[in-house]
Amino acid sequence: MAIMLGGAAAGAAKKIKAALLKIAAHNLQRPVADLEYREGNVAVKGDAKRMLSWDQLVEIAHRKFHQLPKDLEPGLQAKFVWEVPTGGGLPTPDGRIQMYPCYSFEAHVVLVEIDALTGQPRLTRYVCGHDCGTMISPDIVHGMTYGGIAHGIGAALYEKFAFSDNGQLASQTFMDYLMPSSMEVPHVDIVDHCTPSPLTEFGQKGSGEAGYLGAPAAIANAINDALAPIGAAIDELPMTPMAIWTKMQAAAPIKS
Repeated sequence: MAIMLGGAAAGAAKKIKAALLKIAAHNLQRPVADLEYREGNVAVKGDAKRMLSWDQLVEIAHRKFHQLPKDLEPGLQAKFVWEVPTGGGLPTPDGRIQMYPCYSFEAHVVLVEIDALTGQPRLTRYVCGHDCGTMISPDIVHGMTYGGIAHGIGAALYEKFAFSDNGQLASQTFMDYLMPSSMEVPHVDIVDHCTPSPLTEFGQKGSGEAGYLGAPAAIANAINDALAPIGAAIDELPMTPMAIWTKMQAAAPIKS
């Protein structure tokens, strides 16, 4: 949405801005090149007193049709079609087309402790380095990243579609399908980095899935790194305390 909707909205906004400048040029009797657009108002460059405010421009466009240039229709609306960057290119010799060239990048660093007696993992620190190009709204990007990491923690440690021997779903309510709460999600440090995309309107890239994709892999690798000294390893999700404890017992049983 940041790539497609952002590009389409920006293209339509540019058309409306051009219409506003044309309306102002007609009423101020100056060429568009002599005008300056700022925060919705249009003024003559170097002469701030000769200005039409946003309210005045909108009123002309919607009510005072006699003040419109002859080639402009009443109203302020615009249509703009934004296509996937490089999506219209010819296929490669093997028949492929690169439809999504604006990937974001991230790195997840997790510090995990495992209780030697119970197999309970604890996330003591979580850092995510994140680069989605230009952030149109940093708060929204950070919120999606936090939420994605929380879901990734769930995938790694808690959430499982369990079925009975006869194929009945046994985890169809939140009594049985565990999801992490604020008690299980640690404080997350996000380190922002910006490498603008040359293919989008503002340099933005997609970022909605960013937190979720890296979290399960980072947590799983951290747990296996913690188990490595005793020769244990686990390669299935979710990595529940019982699953971890079973692997620990198989590698180094606790003597009573």
